[in-house]
Amino acid sequence: MPVGLATATEPSQRSARRTPPSRSCRVSARNRWNWSRASCNVRFVSGSSGSINVNETAKKKPRRLGRSQRASNDGKLGKGEGGVRVATAEFIAGAAHGEQVPSTAHFEDAPEIAFAGRSNVGKSSLLNMLLSRRGLARTSNTPGCTRQINFFDVGLARSSSADHPIARPARVVFVDLPGYGYAKVPKSEAKAWKQLLEGYLHERSTLRAVIILVDVRRGLEREEEDLLAFLAERPRVPVFVAATKIDRLSRSAQNPALAQLSGGRGAEKLEVVATSAETGVGREALWTRILHACRHLEAAASQNP
Repeated sequence: MPVGLATATEPSQRSARRTPPSRSCRVSARNRWNWSRASCNVRFVSGSSGSINVNETAKKKPRRLGRSQRASNDGKLGKGEGGVRVATAEFIAGAAHGEQVPSTAHFEDAPEIAFAGRSNVGKSSLLNMLLSRRGLARTSNTPGCTRQINFFDVGLARSSSADHPIARPARVVFVDLPGYGYAKVPKSEAKAWKQLLEGYLHERSTLRAVIILVDVRRGLEREEEDLLAFLAERPRVPVFVAATKIDRLSRSAQNPALAQLSGGRGAEKLEVVATSAETGVGREALWTRILHACRHLEAAASQNP
């Protein structure tokens, strides 16, 4: 038989003399050559004078990503989960006083979503996670760095109804409210923050929802309860609670903590979403609620002009 025509069923004398290494040296840390049939198929090729062709098309186990790598992949620019893709995101203005707040006409009456929370709850990190941007909202280890109302103009990419069942606006404004609680500022400045925040929450006509961030490990405290009571005076604006840093709890402790947080105001249940800026958990759920709020109130406004 001519050289090169041997097959797996008719081994040539040359191939018969090839013997795999012993089991002990089959796989080592330095030499990862695998003689098993699943990953390497050795055969002679016609016309190659007995050369060996290695078929490396076998399936390989996918490499498991670490937590930080998963978060990095979720944060690719312009891409999101659940059919929500952020096309553009830009910081527009910061208002330290009421007269500095841009008018709704500046954003063409686009729906606004406000984010409120304690000074060290991770508001900026959550905003960056939702927008799939790194560093758009500035993060800091010092509580109270957000000392003004920050407005971010967010453009959403177009998509068909097959991509996402909820109709979406082309434009949404994210509003980062000043933090409260742990910030070491004078009482006069804290009072000015309170007036600025309350004035915006009560008077902004394009406000569509308020998301209150709560550290899931601490639960609701007096400041969050006061804010919830204040927002109850404007019942048409829905309120959601984003339980931040859920990845800091063990899996067995997560559900009890969320259940305790959802029953924060007595008989009235709170709508709580578990989130983690580190892993990207909760991004799709928050976007779903944001789009629902925009759609619901826009429909109500069109029926009652």
